[in-house]
Amino acid sequence: MDDCIFCKIVKREAPASIVYESDTVIAFKSIQPVSETHILIVPKDHVYSVTDFSDANQFFSLLTAAQSIIADLQLEKGYKLVFNGGKYQAVPHAHWHLLGGTLEDKKDVLNNI
Repeated sequence: MDDCIFCKIVKREAPASIVYESDTVIAFKSIQPVSETHILIVPKDHVYSVTDFSDANQFFSLLTAAQSIIADLQLEKGYKLVFNGGKYQAVPHAHWHLLGGTLEDKKDVLNNI
């Protein structure tokens, strides 16, 4: 998709601080973090929403990336993986938010770990 910021990052047409990359997934630091660690895990193919994945392998590749990043950043003691959809999805390209460390929401359970 031409106007999708995540597709532009995949094509290296937009800057990003990349922390993980495979043939099918790219992960990078959020430019609007809501926690100490805020990584976006994105399929390289443009998939609009989590409900639009065509096969389990697309989803599994995101899981594999998340597992790798969690281990690399030593987040095993506390993290969140969040999929937003519909009106809560700011970028129309499926992606996971990997959150760790102190969150802006002071009531969040992660802040008590």
